[in-house]
Amino acid sequence: MKSKLFLWGLFLFFTSSTFSQTLDTARVLNEVEVIGQRVTERISFKSTTINKERIQENLSASLGELLTLNTPIFIKSYGAGGTATPSFRGTGASHTKVYWNGINLNSPMLGQVDLSLFPVAFTDEVTVNYGGSSLLYGTGGLGGGIQMNSNLNWDGKTHVLLSQTANTLQNYISNASITLGNERIQSTTKVFYKDAGNYFTFVNLLQPGNPTWENNHSAQIQYGVLQEVGWRIDDYQQIKLDFWYQESDRELTPSMDSQEGDSWQSDASTRVLLNWNYNKNDLTIDASTAFVQESLWYRKELNNDENPKLSTSDSKTYQWHNHLRSDYQLYENFTIKGGVDLVMDQVNSNAYQSTQDTTSHLVHQNTLDVYAGFDWWVLPHLSISTLFRQEWIDFDQKPFLPSIGVEYIPYENDFWQLSVRGNSSKNFNAPSLNDRYWYPVGNPDLLPEEGWTHEGTLEIKYQDENWLFKYEGTAFNSLINNWIIWKPAVSNLWRPENLKKVHSRGVEQIITTSYSKDDFSILLYGSLSFVKSESIEAYDELDNSVGKQLIYTPVSSFQGYIRCNYKSIYTIIEQQMYGKRYTQSDGSEYLPPYYLTNLVLGKQWNLGSHTIDLKGRIENVFGYHYQSIARKPMPTQVYQISLTYKI
Repeated sequence: MKSKLFLWGLFLFFTSSTFSQTLDTARVLNEVEVIGQRVTERISFKSTTINKERIQENLSASLGELLTLNTPIFIKSYGAGGTATPSFRGTGASHTKVYWNGINLNSPMLGQVDLSLFPVAFTDEVTVNYGGSSLLYGTGGLGGGIQMNSNLNWDGKTHVLLSQTANTLQNYISNASITLGNERIQSTTKVFYKDAGNYFTFVNLLQPGNPTWENNHSAQIQYGVLQEVGWRIDDYQQIKLDFWYQESDRELTPSMDSQEGDSWQSDASTRVLLNWNYNKNDLTIDASTAFVQESLWYRKELNNDENPKLSTSDSKTYQWHNHLRSDYQLYENFTIKGGVDLVMDQVNSNAYQSTQDTTSHLVHQNTLDVYAGFDWWVLPHLSISTLFRQEWIDFDQKPFLPSIGVEYIPYENDFWQLSVRGNSSKNFNAPSLNDRYWYPVGNPDLLPEEGWTHEGTLEIKYQDENWLFKYEGTAFNSLINNWIIWKPAVSNLWRPENLKKVHSRGVEQIITTSYSKDDFSILLYGSLSFVKSESIEAYDELDNSVGKQLIYTPVSSFQGYIRCNYKSIYTIIEQQMYGKRYTQSDGSEYLPPYYLTNLVLGKQWNLGSHTIDLKGRIENVFGYHYQSIARKPMPTQVYQISLTYKI
């Protein structure tokens, strides 16, 4: 408690001692200059970006919470403070790849990421690549990819941000950042600290009489530091060094069958990235090398005895990433792309050998990946994009991955634009090291999951002096072979096998509308998705999953928000709706639909170059009882207050 009071005291002292200007209630967004152009996104393929302003509205959130409110991706949350994994277009958690400044953060052991461990305060921009759009950065994104990018600010000014959040879950979240430098050298330091009790009461509908239980075994301590240093060598090139260290210790939310916690997990990561960027005339080169080290410790009590039997896992992964990516505008209407990626993985884990052996087992994996393609504006309103990838894992050649997209703009004037685009791409996802080496059931003979995705998009845009309207409707169809599942084997053990063929198809619709005039503005965002993702082949005579929706994959979902600004006062209403999710592969059990509404009310004060933002937030306004994952309780109403200072 003393540490929390100290943080608040430090916050108030710092802000009060630096104000020296008169009150100005106008809302000001600072203009910045960004040097260091990344390799451009693919034309004819779908991607969306969550900008810095939206990120700063959610500084206390994790990446999973940000994506839940701003994208069609369904996030599976294993209780308050628990693991959060993505389901993108009806695919599994390992089929969404997450990148930090171009570096793949998916664990080589699990093949996936825990989105709850990434604070959005450590990123300036989040880009979501749908389907084949993710192939520009690597393989495996059968559903798509998520990029967390950071940008240095070269305006030569000092920027400070301090933010403190507290809520009724007894969670306290602190963020701070400072940017210093001039036109040649820039430094940004960010720190993050989260002390989360995740305490709440809930009505346990699974117990006789529907008693009210306390959730008091989900506590978490999480903290990290991010240091970015950039050197602008000249007008065309820069070098950037990033260092990111983070730790998390948490008690995992128990099942609704028990009031006692029985599982604990610790995560620690160190990421160091060195990047060189060159951008002159028609040529862009982006080269990077990175070292990533992650530790995972897990303990579970297997019984309730006075001296319970324990199951423990202790693993460390080491990765060395090397990437070279380039664009060259050969002609005014023709750009070629190319690159090479080399990643070396090493895992040291006690889970890859007999439990009788207390030492750890070392596993290596090396991946080489090359790609090339082009973007061609055949006509002013017609473009074609191609990309071809080839990957080798430990000198074993993997499937060749072609992709092609076409975009056509049949109508355009000063206000309206109508465009249509279609693309097809092949992708594959290699088995994780756990799939191959987990003792004693790992299967080193697993084949990669692979398949084709086809999609078409209609986009309509309108913009005038006050109004902005954008509609984007996409239909997609994916057929994935060799889908890996873990199935019962012998001695109550489960073993991974290539047993399923999965057909995923659906429609995504996104609408963005905004209006602004004088001191008033309003922004409306809505995303409506329908996804049918089914197994279409039985793996044995007892498999009843054929034709059934995959577990934890809602057919229908909606995410949206409305933001209104009048002078320095603003309000935000957020809405999430998810259809039922099956919890058994044969469709015999499911979780009911749920609907969540959040409300935000805030005010900004501007004193010259200083800004204070105070806002209150109510999550789950109507106190809806729901579960994202079966038997994992979620909080009802949560009241939260945040105070942010910026210069």
